Amino acid sequence: MWLDDLRPLQFGAPAESERLSEEAYQAFGIAGSGAVADVVGARLPFGQLRIFSRSPQPRRRVLVVAPMAGAYPFLMRDLALALLGVADAVAVTEWPNARYVPVSAGRFGFAENCVETAQMARALAGNAGGIHIIGVCQGALPAFAAACLLAEAGTAPASLSLIGGPIDPSRNPTRLWRVLQERSLEALERQVIETVSPAFPGAGRRVFPAWRQVDAFALYLWRQSLSGGDLPFRLAFDDGDDPMHFPLARLCWNMMDVAGEFFMENVETVFRENAVARDRLTVAGHEVRAEALSTTALLTVEGEMDDISARTQTEAAHDLCVNIPAHLKRQLVVPRAGHFALFYGRHMREMVLPALAEVMHAAEDVARPAA
Repeated sequence: MWLDDLRPLQFGAPAESERLSEEAYQAFGIAGSGAVADVVGARLPFGQLRIFSRSPQPRRRVLVVAPMAGAYPFLMRDLALALLGVADAVAVTEWPNARYVPVSAGRFGFAENCVETAQMARALAGNAGGIHIIGVCQGALPAFAAACLLAEAGTAPASLSLIGGPIDPSRNPTRLWRVLQERSLEALERQVIETVSPAFPGAGRRVFPAWRQVDAFALYLWRQSLSGGDLPFRLAFDDGDDPMHFPLARLCWNMMDVAGEFFMENVETVFRENAVARDRLTVAGHEVRAEALSTTALLTVEGEMDDISARTQTEAAHDLCVNIPAHLKRQLVVPRAGHFALFYGRHMREMVLPALAEVMHAAEDVARPAA
């Protein structure tokens, strides 16, 4: 398959000589009890597939596509833990801190993000197929693209769930959308992208550095405090699975460097060209055709108070997927929920998780007669 030519996939963990620095990742801390196995199932030129499994032969397998929006993928820890209650294996796209990825590993832009996501989905599916893909925040875009590309190749996922992602950021535009429309790409690149120093393994790589993202998050938190947003409350009254050892504050504030080409191409493709919503997205010369999805169950999840991916931005995926029948489409708007509540804490466990489990069950019911 053409995906193999672009981003070759290798199964299993890397050899000691190929392993990135420990600082490239943040441990999820899920397998401590011994009841859950934690392995690197596959690796690609940039990312790797982290799999948590409750069974040596998992039946229901879920891929969580983590966003590359500054935080480490272990921001998805609470969601991954919750999913292990309804799935046998939960995998996460583990993107490393770009500061620790040698330049020899090659570029990692928006297209590479989509292709590696599709490759991880293929690796998790194996010969059995029928996996469930969940894209969160910015990760909704590569999740959507990967599902479309796989469907075109005849290996569509059983279900696709998109949580708080800017499928069409021009709908109900946020402050971020307006800022990115006003600023030229050249000026933005000069302002936020820097080169990794020789002191790190990724020396010479262009990155959107963690320190700038910490500044941006601090400003966002300040605005939330002034506007009565729910994030300050969630940080103060943490309702996650293990707030003592993995508080939301730690998951949010612990930032990583993001590959500069990815950051710039994400801005250009998603926010400037609005390519996904206009059904004009191409990945390495291949059209991403939403109409290729016809047997995949689709769920969109939005927060009523989300000011990062505002209401109706994620729901736009339903308009694009014209060939998915109505009985396989579901929408959920979580009342009084901001962005982070969609994948962390009580709102996620009590409202989002049941919706995810239900769409997976519906997809499997459809596939069962054919099997």
